[in-house]
Amino acid sequence: MNGIIILGLVLGVAAFVIQFIKEKSRGESSKKEEWLPYTKKIYLLTSAEHEFFNVLEQAMEGKYYIFPQLALDKLVLLSGKGSYRGGYRNKIDQKSVDFVLFNKQNVSPVLVIELDDFTHERPDRQIRDGFVDKVMNHCNIPILHTRSVQNIDELRDKIAEKIRLA
Repeated sequence: MNGIIILGLVLGVAAFVIQFIKEKSRGESSKKEEWLPYTKKIYLLTSAEHEFFNVLEQAMEGKYYIFPQLALDKLVLLSGKGSYRGGYRNKIDQKSVDFVLFNKQNVSPVLVIELDDFTHERPDRQIRDGFVDKVMNHCNIPILHTRSVQNIDELRDKIAEKIRLA
């Protein structure tokens, strides 16, 4: 009698395992939701960046697309082949610039604008800024560093000068 019970248990477990494997292969093994520790960001820009963005929009009068908080890898391509690529990719990963003006005809970058607050006085930030400046210069994308919101005409003049010199 015990042998029959054990055989029944073994067959039951085997049937369960076979059914589990079939469901897993069809992607139905788990209906449990994956935990995602994310929430919506309320603001993309700091209050100073938002204020500057408003002035920048007025200064540009719709002439350019303005993209805020753009990652460097959206602006520059990593050229070449080989094992060194990973190291150079890592240098631009996780870096972004405050604002980029884009030509409306072909959506190509015209000017990078960095709003430099007090954090840009830190040595680590100066190293980062120097690297970004070198990359932008190497890729022929002018960059304008500015410390605060100016009046619209002053900002428009600074932008026009940077673009003209490029």
